[in-house]
Amino acid sequence: MSVIYNLLIALLIYLPAFVANGSAPFIKNGTPIDLKKEFIDGKRIFGDGKTFEGLLIALTFGTTIGVILTRIFNNFNWILISFIESLFAMIGDMIGAFIKRRIGIPRGGRALGLDQLDFILGSSLALLIMHVSLLWYQFLFICGIAFLLHQLTNYIAYMLKVKNVPW
Repeated sequence: MSVIYNLLIALLIYLPAFVANGSAPFIKNGTPIDLKKEFIDGKRIFGDGKTFEGLLIALTFGTTIGVILTRIFNNFNWILISFIESLFAMIGDMIGAFIKRRIGIPRGGRALGLDQLDFILGSSLALLIMHVSLLWYQFLFICGIAFLLHQLTNYIAYMLKVKNVPW
């Protein structure tokens, strides 16, 4: 198979993670997953940006992509794969928030690399656990796409005055 074909397949495979990660922020106010509790260091576990409602939206939208992928790949496993991939993408995002709080970066603060790849690493772990085959260059391509899309969408949100900072 050609490299371009494999890269397009990688985009389809990671689409639930991208959609889940991109849909969660649409919930502006919700119940924080950490219930406003602090970690042993006295800092919030995740912060107000990680909510039950955002998680539910992310899982719903990511799993919906699985319904679409089921039609494309003619395999009902994609619904379950998309749900688990979306869940792990959000867990990766929460781990990223946890790390940012530990090192003193506030919500919305910049953590180059971590901000762009936490959900990809989480979803990649899910794909590995579920034995979804990926080639090394597919993974690197997805990391590059995630990095570029994150920069572009945040800049657009800043220009539209949806975000206060361009990152």
